[in-house]
Amino acid sequence: MKENNIKRDVLKIAVIGNSSVGKTTLRNTYLNIEFTEELLSTVGYNKEETKITLEDGNSIKLVIWDTAGQERFQSMAVSALKSSQGIILVFDLTNRKSFEDLDNWLQKVNDNSDKACLIIFGNKSDLEDRQVTKEEAEKYAKDHNIPYLETSAKLNKNITEGFNKIANAAYKKFVIERGISLSKKKKGGKKKCC
Repeated sequence: MKENNIKRDVLKIAVIGNSSVGKTTLRNTYLNIEFTEELLSTVGYNKEETKITLEDGNSIKLVIWDTAGQERFQSMAVSALKSSQGIILVFDLTNRKSFEDLDNWLQKVNDNSDKACLIIFGNKSDLEDRQVTKEEAEKYAKDHNIPYLETSAKLNKNITEGFNKIANAAYKKFVIERGISLSKKKKGGKKKCC
């Protein structure tokens, strides 16, 4: 693949998990949008773009799909999964149910995006009323062969590292190893939507 083609590539990253686990604040912190605890729940999905430089020096556009966690919007999350090369699965360290629901989210991933790279974020590590220990979260991630990071949007802990880790893994898997141009054009010169 030519260097000049790589610079136009687009990686799509879906951020999924239960409602109120902090998906939007994680995305906002990564994009340097001011942190606020007063966010409304995402309805459907939000999409934001940013340019990043990868470990190998190539620049790409990263499209981050922030999906709603409510059950009634699950079809939109599934749609984001189908077109993403990377998936960030988020749970709230202070909410045991969000951790227990990781199996359901992983099933959705397996049903709709078996090729995407995954990472798990245990969010809200700055809070003291933790209901999931670091050891059990690490064991869960290890048992499923998925990298794990504890994050805090409020303290900006491990967020840049986590987003960059999934972007680099997806780029390596889809562009370098498979030689796929992520921004291929369809016949007629039109870009593929979404």
